[in-house]
Amino acid sequence: MKTFKENKIFAHSFLLCRFDVCYLIDPSHDLESIIEALEGRKLEGILLTHAHMDHVELIHMFDCPIYMHLDDAHLLFEDQYNGYHPNKHPYMRKALKLKYVADGTKLAMGDGFIEVIHTPGHTKGSVCYLYDSKLFAGDTLFRESVGRHDLYSGSLVELRKSIIKLMKLPGQTKVYPGHDENTTIRYEQKHNPYYIKWAKQQKK
Repeated sequence: MKTFKENKIFAHSFLLCRFDVCYLIDPSHDLESIIEALEGRKLEGILLTHAHMDHVELIHMFDCPIYMHLDDAHLLFEDQYNGYHPNKHPYMRKALKLKYVADGTKLAMGDGFIEVIHTPGHTKGSVCYLYDSKLFAGDTLFRESVGRHDLYSGSLVELRKSIIKLMKLPGQTKVYPGHDENTTIRYEQKHNPYYIKWAKQQKK
């Protein structure tokens, strides 16, 4: 796995490879380094956690399918909501090979698979990707925090459900969020103030 760390504008991007097959999660910056890291291997697809501009800037630079949740598909092109305004998105709809995933979708990855977990709240179509005890969480879950829910198609009610859902994963699961530091499910179960609050409310 290769991480392309965030900068002031764009989120973390991740390259997952197994044997000669690779998937690229949230390609937003550092195109030359991504191509170098591929080392000639086949890019099987791009995986989008959601459609905000700081996660999607480079999606048109690769000739492969782009996997995302249908509920966020329109957001790719609505610049007043996806973060591009007053600029325009750099990709064209007809040039994108969009494929839609849902909760529980499994994508073949070498001798294993990547599982899709639908986690609405930050956006309606937000998803996380689980592979080899690694959770790529986009802007849903952060170290000791959670994603914003006050943007277009966000929902506090849905975010709460999504966080509680993720916390049922095995404690040793490593969490790779779209911003800031990595963490684990076990650490968040003990230290994430949002989860601790919501879990207590759920028990009442």
